Amino acid sequence: MAATGMSFLGVSDASGRRALGGVGAELFRRLERLGAAFPDRFDSQLASVTSADPLALQQMLLTMLLEASVQVLLHTFCVEPLLEHDRVRGVLLANKAGLETALATVLVDATGDADVAARAGAQFVVGRCPDRLMQPVTRIFRVGDVDVPALFAYLREHPEEMSLPDRWQGGADYAGDILSAPAVVMDAFPALVAEARAAGEWTVPRDRIGIETSPVPGTVTINASRVHHVDGTDPDALSRAEVETQRQTFEIIQFLRRRVPGFRNARLVGAAHGVGVRETRHVLGAYVLTLDDVLAGRSFPDTVARGAYPVDLHDLAPGTQVLGEAVAGGGVTLRRIERAYGIPLRCLIPTGVPGLLVAGRAISATHEAAGSVRGQAVCMATGHAAGTIAAFASRQALSPDQVDVGAAQDLLQTQGAILFYPDDEPARPAKAEERSERG
Repeated sequence: MAATGMSFLGVSDASGRRALGGVGAELFRRLERLGAAFPDRFDSQLASVTSADPLALQQMLLTMLLEASVQVLLHTFCVEPLLEHDRVRGVLLANKAGLETALATVLVDATGDADVAARAGAQFVVGRCPDRLMQPVTRIFRVGDVDVPALFAYLREHPEEMSLPDRWQGGADYAGDILSAPAVVMDAFPALVAEARAAGEWTVPRDRIGIETSPVPGTVTINASRVHHVDGTDPDALSRAEVETQRQTFEIIQFLRRRVPGFRNARLVGAAHGVGVRETRHVLGAYVLTLDDVLAGRSFPDTVARGAYPVDLHDLAPGTQVLGEAVAGGGVTLRRIERAYGIPLRCLIPTGVPGLLVAGRAISATHEAAGSVRGQAVCMATGHAAGTIAAFASRQALSPDQVDVGAAQDLLQTQGAILFYPDDEPARPAKAEERSERG
């Protein structure tokens, strides 16, 4: 998913506080040294933008896995968890060799859909309560041979094509100087899309084109396809979405060539390996992260990660409401994060299933809070936390909910994870030796 070509948003918050440390920060540092990534930069709407060459990023991820002696098993699906007295002890897998088992003292579910947790009996909700609506799905793709200077010249001459969407509530409006930034991320071309729709050339349920420039000259990433009412845990719905997003991809490319300056000779150079699913299950932990927690930049005594990806809610369907506002179906509601929020360990542990942690977009959060939690920089942070705590618990023969939170936080921080800011220190739990002295 990280190699689709999209920029990484929310590595830092709008105040410049770094939110992503640890393994994720190491990845970007390595890419910057290779000249394959631009440093994190401030953005008035998105808080921060970090851009990387997707192919270099993919190779760097593999390199880091091998350096860490990770035993990689690809082309494999989880069939079901293996339970012993309601505790997860491993998984049954399916691949080219048939069925095999993989045993584990502690297991991390990073499927995005909480597949393991759900099949192990964890409690969860689907999408938004109570209507179970989920954010629409999309296929990201990249086009090459783009005349980026011509594209930017057109945008400078037609600032209305880079006007802010109605429900983007960040800082100041975009100005022409954003076009001199190393990596540009915007939703653009509302007038051209409206003209194409009126001419019968546009059927995609989006009213703008998400466009991102990259460290690769002449190559831009496009985020514009959309399919509503797709349950990412339903193979029939996913199959329908794969076909439809593929069709939309070529409709969008024809639109770009026909109507957008700079794209006359553009060609498809890459697409995501599969449809991108923004939301399905949210496990229920001892705490459920809320929109208020996210927007307030709240910290918790058991914080194990921080997030600063914007609250990014794509219209669920025409005629529905998003954050209390009626939507037409083709837009996005966006709220930038002023202060990176903490994510409690309780959100990574599904209740009632010992031996299991969840990382990524399926952690315990409301539909609205998950609009931020699902961002890739936040998934990197929760993934780092879950992996470290799983190892920590395994070595002590404990379930994740039994670990010493303070000791686990100390370990994460020695690995470079960012958990607290100076004004958060009173919120930290007492360390083990301090608790012992207090009796």
